[in-house]
Amino acid sequence: MAAHNPDVTLIVQQLERMSTKIDEISKEVQLTNIEIAKLNGMKHALSDFKTWKENVESAVNAEDLREMKSAVANIKKHNEEIEQLEKEVSLLYREKEKYREEIANLNTFKTKAITIGTILAFTFSAALTVLGWFFSS
Repeated sequence: MAAHNPDVTLIVQQLERMSTKIDEISKEVQLTNIEIAKLNGMKHALSDFKTWKENVESAVNAEDLREMKSAVANIKKHNEEIEQLEKEVSLLYREKEKYREEIANLNTFKTKAITIGTILAFTFSAALTVLGWFFSS
């Protein structure tokens, strides 16, 4: 009888949806962690290059200067890429926060649904008990 109840079907659908959202968030977190690791690697590489550049500046000739200009141009390009990645990571964090809010809402719905189901089951049991007493007398 309870298997055909539309409320139970709705609850099951919401729980399945919640499970799917949790899986999606886990995947997003993994991708975010990978992107953060890439960003940290790029930042360390840029820091190492900056240190190297500062050490070499005292003995620069014309050819070195041209190479350094080319390297600086590449650094600027990579810096722009890093900034874009940081924006994308920030967007992923905002999306993850939205998913967390939706999961919190689904958990609240789940709690309410279970509470209502328990109350209805208790009320039904009590009614059957009272009817049993009435008919047994």
